[in-house]
Amino acid sequence: MLDPSNPDVIYAAFWHAYRTPWSLESGGPGGGIFKSTDGGETWTELTAHAGLPKGLWGKVGLAVSGAKSSRVWAIIEAEEGGVYRSDDGGATWAKINEERKLRQRAWYYTRIYADPRDTNVVYALNTGIYRSRDGGKTFPQQLGVPHGDNHDLWIAPNDPDRMVNANDGGANVSMTFGRTWTPQSFATAQFYHVETTNHFPYHVCGAQQDNTTLCGPSRRAGGIRMADWEEAGGGESGYIAANPLNPDVVFAGSYGGLLTRKDMRTELERDVNPWPDNPMGMSSEDIKYKFQWTFPIMFSPHDPGTMYVGGSQLFVTHDEGQSYRIISPPLARNDPKTLGASGGSITKDQTGVETYGVIFALAESPLVKGVIWTGSDDGLIHVTRDGGISWKNVTPKDMGDFTRISIIEAGHFGAGTAYVAANRYQQDDFSPILYKTSDYGATWQHIVAGLPAAEFTRTIREDPVRRGLLYAGTERGVWVSFNDGGQWQRMQLNLPPAPVHDLAIKEGDLIAATHGRSFYILDDLSPLRQMNAAALAKDAQLYKPRDSYRIDWSGGRGGGGGGGGPAGASPPSGVVVYYTLKTGAQVVSLDFLDAAGKLIKSYSSNADSANAAAGAGRGGRGAGAEDAPPEEGGGRGRGNAPTRLSNRAGLNAFAWNMRYPDAVTFPGMILWSGDTRGPIAPQGTYNVRLRVGGGAPQSQTFRLLNDPRSKATAADQLAQFNFLIKIRDKVTEANESVISMRFVKGEIDDRLKKAPSAAAQELSAAGAPLKTNLTGVEAEVYQIKNQSSQDPLNFPIKLNNKLAALNGTVASAPGAPTAQAVQVFNELSAKLGVQTGKMHTLYTRDLAKLNELLKKYGLPLIDTTPKPKVAL
Repeated sequence: MLDPSNPDVIYAAFWHAYRTPWSLESGGPGGGIFKSTDGGETWTELTAHAGLPKGLWGKVGLAVSGAKSSRVWAIIEAEEGGVYRSDDGGATWAKINEERKLRQRAWYYTRIYADPRDTNVVYALNTGIYRSRDGGKTFPQQLGVPHGDNHDLWIAPNDPDRMVNANDGGANVSMTFGRTWTPQSFATAQFYHVETTNHFPYHVCGAQQDNTTLCGPSRRAGGIRMADWEEAGGGESGYIAANPLNPDVVFAGSYGGLLTRKDMRTELERDVNPWPDNPMGMSSEDIKYKFQWTFPIMFSPHDPGTMYVGGSQLFVTHDEGQSYRIISPPLARNDPKTLGASGGSITKDQTGVETYGVIFALAESPLVKGVIWTGSDDGLIHVTRDGGISWKNVTPKDMGDFTRISIIEAGHFGAGTAYVAANRYQQDDFSPILYKTSDYGATWQHIVAGLPAAEFTRTIREDPVRRGLLYAGTERGVWVSFNDGGQWQRMQLNLPPAPVHDLAIKEGDLIAATHGRSFYILDDLSPLRQMNAAALAKDAQLYKPRDSYRIDWSGGRGGGGGGGGPAGASPPSGVVVYYTLKTGAQVVSLDFLDAAGKLIKSYSSNADSANAAAGAGRGGRGAGAEDAPPEEGGGRGRGNAPTRLSNRAGLNAFAWNMRYPDAVTFPGMILWSGDTRGPIAPQGTYNVRLRVGGGAPQSQTFRLLNDPRSKATAADQLAQFNFLIKIRDKVTEANESVISMRFVKGEIDDRLKKAPSAAAQELSAAGAPLKTNLTGVEAEVYQIKNQSSQDPLNFPIKLNNKLAALNGTVASAPGAPTAQAVQVFNELSAKLGVQTGKMHTLYTRDLAKLNELLKKYGLPLIDTTPKPKVAL
């Protein structure tokens, strides 16, 4: 701690602390306070100075007054600990406060901070932030920060009203001397594990350190809002398991053996602990049935009515926690030296983190019922092949004592296959530890080639579709192996360098639970599942897209995340097509065709086919995901040009929005709630065709699926599509009539400018009324007074807008068109027919007469046919 008035004066506190997987020791020889007055060149120990506590010291917090250099505070963990103050630069001290609230759980807190201007204002941090106004004698005021467990505080040297506080919920800022604080609306959650549910879209669940459990949607129209996340019971540290048949029923654990059952619909929550004898403060050796800080909870993949819970033994329930049965002996070493008290000789700290000698990892084979694997936190792996009747210790001989078995993944392609991720970082061994067995643990293979020597492992998962495709989570990120662990390569992409405590695979997505950067999702593993050396050696490779649902996740009419708050990213709507190019900068095209081979839309990498280049590469989702596959354009109220295809060397991605061509639009068109987009293609099989340069085309098929949330039949949705095509074509007819009439009026002006003086009067007499009459027709088709987006509130919308608005209404959700929608369409179509009939009459009668005059005077005739094609 530097003296704010003199940087050559430095105070330092030494703290003896030691931690193992089963214990914590805070306090020991060497702890104390030191001072330097020459910028750290020499030091003087103050520990034995008058007034400071005798005996063993633990953690120490220091603060120097910015208003008075001689005033120094120390909050000390000791038998006679408390807040001490010196008013002579550390020469002598006095104990001024010994309140337990300031020094509870000393190793975790013990922080003190001085106001930079007021010698009597000082802050002590613990579960709360406490302010003293009498120099530290009393701390009566607790500041209302957004979260508890406070670890750091910065106070602006020139303005003590400005503060930044760091706590177990994140960080928050005050500009009002701690009276108000900013919210913690940024993604820094520390998730221990990730669970996915069988909702549609699937939900992602996890327990966040020193905060609640959470469950939220993996995608949502307009983005995933903070309000979409719901507390799921349990507590900060545990696993979560959602009922496979009723995913709204969620089981969540936490330390002390807490296990809750929560119905997310009714919010009714009930404790169903396997052994409801609260062990708080007890040593491992004194607890009858032990449960670790993050004890595993798992539903059987074979029986959704069976749930396993891992403690010192394996528990099973068949009635949602109403009763349990133990189906194993103790499955850990339970070495006596690892079961004693934790915390140290000054302050015990037995929260459940150091509860030791328990099942830490659990998995049942998805192939064979009753093949269950367990891994303990003290380094043992067991397997049963008969549902728990008999167990066998199959720990690899070179595993090492007291290695934490972090995750066991049961194989998807062989009943005797299992993968293990383990670590020994709390024993100063940071090496990655991954194993594989194919014979129920009789032999093991160490599979860490390619991983850094000091990047220890947290989790491993096997792809359930492609044999040999593995994913691993380490203390720095995610790795992938295409050869069953024979070689690993980093797959970081846009994932921040953060500890990845768990991975899950759901519906072709990879979900990462990070410890400090919340959840991330890598959408669509289909290219990884198909990628191989032969594909990468080709000049170009088109990968088969995964089947997609006919859902537009882009949002409602307003779009955006809603509510003005931060929103997590949803994946692109539609069909994401992946292709690799051996050489970049080639001309690339994609054609989308229906089952009969009829072209729906085409896209190209040529610059003249697009608004702008779209980012290629393989991105994911999470806080600030910026490299997701580009989505093809076409917003409401306009018909966008198609997105340009990426043509970079390597993996490229393009998201087809599944829509048929948009209605024709015209420059400057203003619509109120008008949707000019083409309809989403109906359910069925489709084809995508890739052409690269002059090479032979490649094709892949995929399916579009109806929204499973809707009760509308396939016939209803097909009728909706056909009706939307009719509306789109009618909007095109209306807009093309506007385009035509504006074109003709422009041509009339052009001819009048070019007319010889002798013909001007005669041509004007024929052309001016025609222009006026065409404008009258145009004004019934489109509101020509519109010049800004809110003008339709003043000038009533016309036929093209009404038809475009009907398009949005009919497309709002899956279902057959309503009878009234059909009636409105027929009425609007008839009215449009009247106006286009007038237009054609003007063309065949008045324009024909004008053309005769133009011919007479040798001027070019006016043709009404130049019209834009339907937008692709």
